[in-house]
Amino acid sequence: MLAATTERLARIHRVQVERDRWPDFAAFDASRYSLALRREAARQWARRACAEHGSIHQFSAVMHGLCEARVGLELLGALARLITDEVRHAELCAAMAVALLPEGGEPELFAWPTPDAPWHDAPGPEQPQALLAWAADAILIACCLGETISRPMYEALIVVTTDPVAEQVVRQILRDEHLHAAFGWDALALLLPALEPAGRAQVQERLRRALGGFEATTACGYTIEDVAGRAITVERGEAANLGLLTSEQYAMIFFATIEQEIFPALHALGLDPAAAWAGRPGRAAP
Repeated sequence: MLAATTERLARIHRVQVERDRWPDFAAFDASRYSLALRREAARQWARRACAEHGSIHQFSAVMHGLCEARVGLELLGALARLITDEVRHAELCAAMAVALLPEGGEPELFAWPTPDAPWHDAPGPEQPQALLAWAADAILIACCLGETISRPMYEALIVVTTDPVAEQVVRQILRDEHLHAAFGWDALALLLPALEPAGRAQVQERLRRALGGFEATTACGYTIEDVAGRAITVERGEAANLGLLTSEQYAMIFFATIEQEIFPALHALGLDPAAAWAGRPGRAAP
C-alpha cells in the first residue's frame, strides 16, 4: 500500500493527500513499548488501513454512479474531496502500522485484501430511478452509517491514545470524519425526494440489512441487551495505549451512536429506523 512510484507522482500525491502537518512517523520510539503491545496495535492500524482503502473503492463507485445519474457538480465536487481524504486515511493508518513494527516480518498483520463493496454494481443510466435508488443505498451505508459510526470511535481514540505520533494520526483522520458524515446526510436528503415509492422502499430495506451488518462487524459480539442501562466512561489510563479500544468500548459507542445520532437523523428523512432495527438480520428472537 505504501509502495513508491515516481518522484513526479509522489509530488502530486503529497500536495493532494499529505496536507496539514504530516505526522513525523520517524519520531515514533518503538523501544518504549513491548513487542506484544506494538503487535496488537499494528494489527488494528493495519485493519483500519484496509477499511479506509475499502472506502476509496466504495466512494469511487458512488462517484461513477452519480456521474451517470447526472447529479449536480457540487455533489460530485464534495464527493471528490471524500475520495482524496480516504486515500490520506489509508496512508496514515498504514504508515502507523509499519512504524509500530520496525523489525519487519509479521506478514499476516499486513495482509491487503482486494476491496469488496457491500452492494451490487450500479445499474445503467437507462434505469434512472434504479440508479438513484442504488446511489441512495450506497451513500446510506458508506457515509450516513459508516462515517457517523466511525467518528465517535476516533473521538474515543483521541482520549485513550498516549503516544504523541499515534494521537496525531487519530486527530488528522477525525477532522475529516465530521465532514464525511455531513456529506452523507446532505446527499441522502437530496436523493430521497427524487425517488419513487419503490425506490424509497428499497432504501428502507437496505437500511434493515445494513443495521444488522454493522452490528455484526462493530459490536464485537455484544448485544443491545448486554449494554442496556449501562454507561461507560472512556478515559486515558495509566498504561500505554497506541490507539486501541476494547471490545466493550467499541460496542458501547456503536449502540449509543445508533440510538442518539443515527435514529433521529434517519427519522428526520422520513425513514423508519425502529422498524429496520427490529427486523435486522441476526437479531435475537424475542
